[in-house]
Amino acid sequence: MDSANPTFNSDEKSRRLQSVRTRNKILIIVFFSLIIVLALIIGGIIISLVQKINSPSPYPSVAILEFCTVSYSESSCINSVSAAIKTRSNTDPNRVFLLSLKTTLKQLSGIISAASNETRPEPAFVNCLTSLGRAAGRLGSILDAVRVNPDLEARTSNQRREMSEWIGGADEDLAVCVGGDMGKVESTALDGAAEVAALVGYSKEFLASSDVANENFRFALANGGGSRNQIVEDLIAVSFFVPQYFVLALLFCLLLRIY
Repeated sequence: MDSANPTFNSDEKSRRLQSVRTRNKILIIVFFSLIIVLALIIGGIIISLVQKINSPSPYPSVAILEFCTVSYSESSCINSVSAAIKTRSNTDPNRVFLLSLKTTLKQLSGIISAASNETRPEPAFVNCLTSLGRAAGRLGSILDAVRVNPDLEARTSNQRREMSEWIGGADEDLAVCVGGDMGKVESTALDGAAEVAALVGYSKEFLASSDVANENFRFALANGGGSRNQIVEDLIAVSFFVPQYFVLALLFCLLLRIY
């Protein structure tokens, strides 16, 4: 019996050693899985942040909201401008004004091109087409003035007054087609004139009160508004994950050494 004890003890030690090894393998697999999952989470958050920074937002930005704050039809302005332009995280109301002008002029040029291909003898149609051409020229003048530096606050009072005259004249020219005698003329080429006129009207209202809109925009950013603050919050969230990731990686390395 005494000769059986060493064998029994050896088998017991082997079973215990095998049990420890099995447990260690399970722990290693669990920790390794946690490291992979956490790495995927961090990678997903970082990818989301990059897309948020570099991609246009599908929702009305603070810049558009403040651009439309001074409008008499704020909700309609937000819907129209949001549908017409795409903003990024660094967009302010002045740049919304610039993007709106670019979009408006592009749409207006398309309308003029399509309408010019029609041979219409009606005086109302000819008058409308002429007014659209004048409106395009005036909008082009404003665009040339703000293209290099869209900061309206840097403009002199004379420059602002001149831009106000241009955009006011463009608004009146478009009114000839939208609210004048064009109801008597049917033309699919002029279907977008009302949308263009609305965008010009919103830009006109913003230009008249741009200082108020820009001040509201800065106040909104300072009090937690805007996508930039959201991005900072996301980065802080990532910073909480990273130390945990390194701790798990360290534990995994220790387990490998123990095993």
